[in-house]
Amino acid sequence: MPHTGHRERLKNRFAREGLAGFEDHQALELLLFYAIPRRDTNELAHLLLQTFGSLKNVFAATVEDLQKVPGIGESAAILVKLIPELAAKFWFAGEDGGVALDSVEKAADYAKSLLYGKPVEHFYIICLDAAFGVKSATLLSKGLPTATSVYIRQIAEAAMRSSADKVLVAHNHPGGSPRPSKNDIETTRHIKEALDVLGIQFLDHVIVAGGGYFSFVADQIIRSDFSGGQGNAGVAQPVAARQGKKE
Repeated sequence: MPHTGHRERLKNRFAREGLAGFEDHQALELLLFYAIPRRDTNELAHLLLQTFGSLKNVFAATVEDLQKVPGIGESAAILVKLIPELAAKFWFAGEDGGVALDSVEKAADYAKSLLYGKPVEHFYIICLDAAFGVKSATLLSKGLPTATSVYIRQIAEAAMRSSADKVLVAHNHPGGSPRPSKNDIETTRHIKEALDVLGIQFLDHVIVAGGGYFSFVADQIIRSDFSGGQGNAGVAQPVAARQGKKE
């Protein structure tokens, strides 16, 4: 197998030192060893970085976009995408392996883990059980950085499929402010109305932008009790956006 000696040296270096001393292309090269056994992955690592602009953007890319890079097949694309997804599960799992989103801050942190680095707008529905445990997180739509279509029927169907007791939704504003637009407020009102009809508690709508976030509950646009209350149907006007630090 070509490059066997180089591969073994890089693996041994990682085993001894971790990734601290690795350049971005070397880290990617090492990762690609495990999906591409018979090609120079150094060349592919450089190509990925050139295509997406940074290591962060490589991991934020979709499986489909990764496969558009010459030499990156389905297995390699899935392996690259697996890294941030596993990292999110690691950081946001409790000691028992579950995730309980029982506060605005925890909900916002979880939303940021789903939306981190996304170059276009993504909209997620997160379904919870009665104890605020995450049952599912489903991407409903993605679109241009300035707009995405969200269908109330899809949200209701996703909540019913997961037998959700509670639901929160999250989306991102790539390169902008987390403050909600008029359309965000109107969409939120329709979501809450639809879930109220189904008897499912609508917990919050979190908007992520950069390191900051906006919570409809924290800013009293939605009245929802993370300690278990059913909340109020009102949707008011926005007050302020939160920064990225945990409170």
